[in-house]
Amino acid sequence: MNIQTASFGEQMELITITEPKFKTVSMMCMMLLPVIPERNSAYALAMSILTESCRKYPDYASLTVKLDTMYGASLNSSVSVNGGVMQLVVSGSTIASRYALAGENLAADLAALLCDCLLDPNVKDGAFEETAYRIERKELLDAIETEINNKRGYALIRAKKTAFCGEPDAYPVYGTKEDVEKLTPESVYAAYQEILRRAVFRFYCVGPDVPEGLAEQLCTAFQGVERCPEPLQYHAPSPCKSAPESVTEPMDVAQSKLVMVFKAPEKNREAFRLFSAVFGGTPFSLLFTNVREKESLCYYCASRVINGKDALMVDSGVELANAERTREAILEQLAAMQRGDFTEELLDNAKLAMVGALRGIGDTPTSCIFEQYERFYTGDPGDVEERVQRYLALTKEQIVDVAKSLTLDTVYLMQQGGAAE
Repeated sequence: MNIQTASFGEQMELITITEPKFKTVSMMCMMLLPVIPERNSAYALAMSILTESCRKYPDYASLTVKLDTMYGASLNSSVSVNGGVMQLVVSGSTIASRYALAGENLAADLAALLCDCLLDPNVKDGAFEETAYRIERKELLDAIETEINNKRGYALIRAKKTAFCGEPDAYPVYGTKEDVEKLTPESVYAAYQEILRRAVFRFYCVGPDVPEGLAEQLCTAFQGVERCPEPLQYHAPSPCKSAPESVTEPMDVAQSKLVMVFKAPEKNREAFRLFSAVFGGTPFSLLFTNVREKESLCYYCASRVINGKDALMVDSGVELANAERTREAILEQLAAMQRGDFTEELLDNAKLAMVGALRGIGDTPTSCIFEQYERFYTGDPGDVEERVQRYLALTKEQIVDVAKSLTLDTVYLMQQGGAAE
């Protein structure tokens, strides 16, 4: 695997990843800017509009025809938050040029199409085209309204709202229904222009060959774009409450959801992740083995580290009658880890799981991109093998230290058998 970086503008970098085993070329443009919660809906709507049409292909039908001529290429967008940073993504993929029947330069075509969507959208009189705007606005409203149907995901969102109250992470990544209803084609277009001006750009390209002239192609496309990129702050730790806050939300559900949020002072990143793997992040973890299997208290019980927040979430699906005992059992397992009451075998198995995941990077183009992106936002120059060695070198004492640093901040219960307030 060969990795090269080139600049194509102010705070705009192209990262090419050459891997001969891949049969496709994948491109991903990440636009990164500080989170402004009240802009979430406008940014999300702008991203979805950009991948549904552009001036050259002014409706979804004509854009789909173009993608079909590129051997069934794909075009997608997404929005997410990482610490204090909003991640706006437009991506595409098609077969590698070497496999094109007529020798087409598909990498250049894909880059051109992404640039058309990013820089030459379907706009009229300073606003996004009305039909495209209305279609995507409805899609966004539907996504917000149906979020509640994924009860596990909804419980995590509600727990974050309490745990990170007053912080950008407490706000829905797509905004709220009220936010969307205030938008207009003009305001969303203004938000799009703001993205071009304020965002740090990371453009990734993965394939079996380095596309010739891609940096120059991007330089030409972005020439003349007004730029004033803003500093990014991924690490946005959240202060722990003086006492845990408990929230119960009655809902008409068949299964209650319990979410517990723990916070800690900043810790070694690998040690925090390995702690989570031992605690509840693997099928052989303490939470899975003891809370789910031995005591049969819940349908699932898992932990996850929240990037950029020095926080850890534990979520479980429970019968209401078992909710309090599940909460106690989770705390008991944390206390056990604080005492060092777990085996070296469990720690070694967790290390193997982490190492296996790391060594799986490179199996897919997306994993290559996100590994490079993680190096960027963590400021960690270490390659995969260096990180593997860090995990292998971690000691039981370091994991115990992470456990001792955690403090319970929030307990959220989606209570079955009631109607939502």
